[in-house]
Amino acid sequence: MSKVKSAVALTLITILILGMCFMCTVSFSYGTDRMYTFNSVVSMLTKDAKLGGQLADGENYLGGGYTAVYYPEGVISAQQYEDDLNALKETAANAAAADKAEAEEAVGKYEAKYIRYPDANGPICLEKETVCGSENGTEVTEEFKKNFQNAVSQFRTRYEGLHLEDVKLQIADDYTVAVTVPAYTGAQGVILTQFAYTGAFNMGYGSDAASATKLTLAKGETVRDYVKGAHASFNGSTYFVVIDLTDAGRQVIADWTASAAETAVTMYFYVGDNALISLSVNETIDENTLGISGSYTDETSKVVALAMDTALRGAETDLTFRVEDVVRTHAGFSDLALTLIYVSAGLLILGMLAFFFLRYRGLGLAHLYTFLIWFFLMLFIVWGVPQLHLGIETLLALILGGALLAVSDVMTYEAARKEYAMGRTMASAVKAGYKKCFWRLFDLHIAVAVLGVLLFAIGLTELSVFGLTLCIGAVLSGLGSLFVSRFHWAAFLSFVSRDGKGKFCNFKQEVEDDD
Repeated sequence: MSKVKSAVALTLITILILGMCFMCTVSFSYGTDRMYTFNSVVSMLTKDAKLGGQLADGENYLGGGYTAVYYPEGVISAQQYEDDLNALKETAANAAAADKAEAEEAVGKYEAKYIRYPDANGPICLEKETVCGSENGTEVTEEFKKNFQNAVSQFRTRYEGLHLEDVKLQIADDYTVAVTVPAYTGAQGVILTQFAYTGAFNMGYGSDAASATKLTLAKGETVRDYVKGAHASFNGSTYFVVIDLTDAGRQVIADWTASAAETAVTMYFYVGDNALISLSVNETIDENTLGISGSYTDETSKVVALAMDTALRGAETDLTFRVEDVVRTHAGFSDLALTLIYVSAGLLILGMLAFFFLRYRGLGLAHLYTFLIWFFLMLFIVWGVPQLHLGIETLLALILGGALLAVSDVMTYEAARKEYAMGRTMASAVKAGYKKCFWRLFDLHIAVAVLGVLLFAIGLTELSVFGLTLCIGAVLSGLGSLFVSRFHWAAFLSFVSRDGKGKFCNFKQEVEDDD
């Protein structure tokens, strides 16, 4: 390669690397009153909820998550019971003489209405009539237990369907459900609220959700005879909740909207008594698929679709739940975890580069250019691929991918060093070294990539993220080591005189060069 071509190529590559570095690491505000912000790729990376850190404005990064408790109908916290009871007692104490008897009776009725669970000091209170079957009941009925377990099964299916790491669901105090969603989703409010809705899926039409005429089922029919399911979709930047209808469901919707051209019709889609979606139409709809848009994001459209689809397919429950005790949880590895990770990554990279420059002198530039291209490309990919986020498993995969690239370059450099020591010219040594290493490196990268695919296919969130990142990193490492690094080597060597090539690479010959 001529010096001119090498100079042009290296200049363009340097500009590319500097541009990628700027886009990945620099954030700043601009415009009048600094009202616009340019966010770096690193700042926009979705972070694992276990990680914490500081944003540029000093606010805590969205590490950790939000935890809420779902209370079924008839179950309240002991704290709420005490607060309500004390309020009634205070009212009775301050009541006028004419009203005191009635106020004191209200206190007695409230005390008799609940029983502490599981004992007199229990953390929750059960409404006897609702949970225990009668005003004098003391044991939870089998019907309530069954309904509660069916609801928990529905909750579990929904949260598993999010495919988000750090989502947790567990039964607390036997008859409440504690759920945690990571703060990085940005849709935690919608998730916690809409996933708490239980009951059967249904649809109807009318002037408002409360009085709408709902779908009437004949004997032996279920809603699934009319609705196949629900899922999320998108077109460009518009996100939809898609409801798939059977032919019978299509006919029902066509009948409901037959007069929509004269009078607008509003349709409602329910989970239990809660209308998740309303759709106002002014023309007849006669299709098997309804695509309903709104102010949905990618995440919220999936949440609404999951809530409806699991209600359609899940076990039936008559219980309704309310969301209480929502608290913000901090990052699992402390608020300094993200900063420490960045510092550690920087030290690892500096250590690797120090080895290459001490061992191979100027040839370290070839590896440096290759590694930076690989590293910034991986950051762009982690940012751009929805299934990926910055977390412990992603960082481990990046470390392994970077190590694979470094080891591959060491193998080729050492192979070329041996060939050069035997008396070959530098060009001949490089060619022979890469030829000897090519298939070994090719097989190694294919094996690592296949391992990544297998881990991704297992389907567990942590392994899937690790496997996908490792697979992509291995593919880019193979291309970088076998082709990009060799190109950089040739480009840098074109500026070195024939006699100085060995010194540039820190290679020595043991015999005289016969060429």
